[in-house]
Amino acid sequence: MARRVDRFAIIGGGRVGTAVGNILQRKGEQVVAVASRSSDSLRTVERYIKGVLLTTDVVKAGKKGNAIIITTPDDLIADTCLSLASARAVKKGDYLVHMSGALGLDVLEPAEEMGARTASIHPLQTFADVRGAVRNIPGSVFAVTTREKGPQAWAGGLVRKLGGDPVLLAEEDKTLYHIGAVVASNLLVALEHAAELIYQEIGLHEEKALKALMPLIEGTVRNLRRLGTEKALTGPVARGDIGVLRRHLECLEHEEREQLLKVYTSLSMFALDLAEAEVSKARCEEIEELLLHFS
Repeated sequence: MARRVDRFAIIGGGRVGTAVGNILQRKGEQVVAVASRSSDSLRTVERYIKGVLLTTDVVKAGKKGNAIIITTPDDLIADTCLSLASARAVKKGDYLVHMSGALGLDVLEPAEEMGARTASIHPLQTFADVRGAVRNIPGSVFAVTTREKGPQAWAGGLVRKLGGDPVLLAEEDKTLYHIGAVVASNLLVALEHAAELIYQEIGLHEEKALKALMPLIEGTVRNLRRLGTEKALTGPVARGDIGVLRRHLECLEHEEREQLLKVYTSLSMFALDLAEAEVSKARCEEIEELLLHFS
């Protein structure tokens, strides 16, 4: 039997799709087509992926490949799969993969009905631009979700081609997995924005606020990497410093800071869980009562 050779067609010419195509091509894999709704994004793709079909026609791109990777926004994945299946751009024996962290494999069922083998791979990583995505994908953990052993092995191999570390994820756990990723990355950015707004109140405006905070943020990340969450925790909750906490909460108890108060009390409750190993039970109970009073 002849050895299978994957011909990759990428549907979605954004940051992730462009980076995936670039990495695969540099690894010597056959990338044959990239489809994107936007001609502008295809011009960007052309800088990173050479000598392939670039098109706004999803079906045309899909027919060129036998391994189709959908990297569109989540809300478009189901319709994209249906378009490919309806036009017979995906067929028996093909692989069809989506890269959503939140969606299961049900969105790929039209392709399964055509005999395609389906999977989901999701890099636990953040991508602000194509260059950063090309740099950050290798070395990242990828959640791999499949319904059968064959696609599982193939998807794991694809992740390794991208330089990633495949970890199996049950389909029913995907939503919770994605919530964890959002909290760790997206909401971390929102949290630092909240800190930036606080510093703007004391006269550190725009980029000066973030510049002042970055060494603290980076030091915290280094501590997390070296020590883990429990031992990396510092600050008033970790010290059991209830007087400081009370002053913070009273300062935030103004109408215009209501959202910040909610964030502060909620996250301090999580911090209290981490502090229980170092702070006395009585002091933890006192802090919890204080936080609940201001919640």
